[in-house]
Amino acid sequence: MILLITGPTAIGKTKLSLVLASLLNDTFIVSVDSRQVYKLMDIGTDKVSKEIRKTIIHYLIDVVNPNVEFSLFDFLNKVEKIIEYAIKKNKNLILVGGTLLYVYSLIEGYSLWPTNNLIRKKYEKLDICQLKEIIYQIDKRFNTDFCNKIKDKRRMVRIAEVVELTNKNPLELWKNNRKFPIDKIFILSNKRSKIYEDINKRVNRQIEEGLIEEVKFILKKFPSAESFKSMKTFGYYEIIQFLKGKLDLLTAIELIKRNTRKFAKRQLSFIKNKIIPKLDNINGQVIDVSSQDFNQIAKNIIKIIKNDI
Repeated sequence: MILLITGPTAIGKTKLSLVLASLLNDTFIVSVDSRQVYKLMDIGTDKVSKEIRKTIIHYLIDVVNPNVEFSLFDFLNKVEKIIEYAIKKNKNLILVGGTLLYVYSLIEGYSLWPTNNLIRKKYEKLDICQLKEIIYQIDKRFNTDFCNKIKDKRRMVRIAEVVELTNKNPLELWKNNRKFPIDKIFILSNKRSKIYEDINKRVNRQIEEGLIEEVKFILKKFPSAESFKSMKTFGYYEIIQFLKGKLDLLTAIELIKRNTRKFAKRQLSFIKNKIIPKLDNINGQVIDVSSQDFNQIAKNIIKIIKNDI
């Protein structure tokens, strides 16, 4: 059995997954979080403790160092192998997290576009006019319409990279979506005011647990960490600005809270517009967690699973 649990940040996804895993036999958990893949970034990403991970096996936590980029391509490649292993060993799998690009790919299926950093960097050095000419030639070759549909440089670079690597029409690669065998999807729901309140509390707790010291350690180990994509996210960016003397601590903390709330707002909007309309087609269900009684919520979910699967 393979379950997917998602929802906005700080809503209780991790708590629920741990309770569910303890109630179900032979269950692994897979993190669907683009930041938890990074080693050393523990407090700011709210990772499950190493002690708990000794009891319940977790995948896709502490995969790469913060200076290594981890893409959707990397995530899907690894998830596919984990799912194959779980099915082979007859294990239950709980995919849990709020990186909605990952979640959406799990729900909709995916086509793994290959990547090559050298080729990508070559195209990134070009200006927008040069890229437009390359995209125009790709349109002529494959009878596509990327010139009219794609305006931002990043996507132009990606298309040029894929065409050079595969010598194929990117649209044909998109069509060859592979589906994940997910049995049930649960979207956690709560009042926005409660989510925001819990975000603020979590940030305070992270500061108390040593987020500043964690960032100092990463900067010591990787002096250029400020430039890493992994470190430009909420919680880390603001603390770096504080350590550089650009912000006082209280301002940095308030900015972490504000930026995390903005992130949750984008998640809620994406879920409402992109995932909720698909519930009937993806065997999905919204679960109200306002009671915060995750033991009972987990038991209710198990009842639902037994009835549906």
